[in-house]
Order: sequence, then C-alpha cells, then structure tokens
Amino acid sequence: MGLFRPYERSEEAAEPTSTDAGAAPQAAQPAKKDAPTPSRKEAEAARRERLHPSLTPAQQRKADRQAQAAARQRSFVEADNEPGRVLMRDFIDSRKGFAQWSMPALMISLAVSLALVYVNTQLATIAAFLPYVVIFAIIGDLFLMWAGYKKLHAQRLPRVPLKGLLAYGINRSINFRRFRVPAARVKPGDEI
Repeated sequence: MGLFRPYERSEEAAEPTSTDAGAAPQAAQPAKKDAPTPSRKEAEAARRERLHPSLTPAQQRKADRQAQAAARQRSFVEADNEPGRVLMRDFIDSRKGFAQWSMPALMISLAVSLALVYVNTQLATIAAFLPYVVIFAIIGDLFLMWAGYKKLHAQRLPRVPLKGLLAYGINRSINFRRFRVPAARVKPGDEI
C-alpha cells in the first residue's frame, strides 16, 4: 500500500453478502419520529420546568421547611463558631460547677419539702425554704462562673464584645454535660 495510492480492497470484502445487503438499506434510512419537533416556546418551557419544577402546595411547603431548617442549621453553626462562644464553651466545660445539677437538686428539694408535709408539719415549714436555698446556690455558682469568664475573656479576647455571652453561658451551665450542644471538647478540670 503506497502513500498516495487509493485504498486497495481485497475481492472478498468487495462482494457483499446477502445478509449485509438487506441490512444496509435499513440502516441508511433515517428513523421516523414519534412526535413533531417542539416549538421554541415549548422547548424553553420544558427546560424551565426541568430546572425549576412547579410543585404542589404541599410539596412547596415541604421544600420551604427543609430550606428553613438548613438555613437555621447554618446560622447555628456560624454562631457557635464565634471566638467568644468557643471560649465560653471550653470555660464552662472545664468547670466543675453546681449549676449543672440545678434541675435534679430543685426536684429533690421540692420532693423532700412535699414529703415532709405528711411526716411533720414543722419540718415541712423549714424544708419549704430548701428550694430557695438551692436557687441561691445556683445563682451564686453562675455569678462566680461569669466573673471567672470575664477575666479569661479580657486576657484572651480583649477586642471581642461580651454581648450575648452571659445568656449563652447560663444556658450551657445549667444543662447536664452530656446534653450540651455542641458536645464538650474538654474534660472537667482541664486547663483551657
């Protein structure tokens, strides 16, 4: 085979077989369409529907709820990653405070004061002040927590404002350690 010579075929390939002859005319014909070609307006409408499907009201409400939940989750993550909140979380999680036991202590003190009503009324009168003692102990613990945090905050983050951190710290302090969200990164007693 030369460079400029026409393609040379062998004689065997040149003779079509009977099966090839019947298949060639069918393959050469264009396939018939089932429907007419859509107009430009119809094609654009179909494309818009694929990109932005029209939903039923129930589907739209469900999609809106999912979008709102995702946006809320993103805002929680952004707020939880602020440096003041991160420092507050680590500070509270490293403390061994009384405030995290506030709910059980209040429930037990109320149960004791109510149970003593049936045993001895004089003891019940004295025990009625027990829940107040627990509340004052919680307030004292939260006061000490806030004073300690303000000192740490002034050292580590002097230019970050304290706005909103007291409420965040109280909310995190009164929860059990295992129920805190986000989960604790430091152990009680660790230095931060």
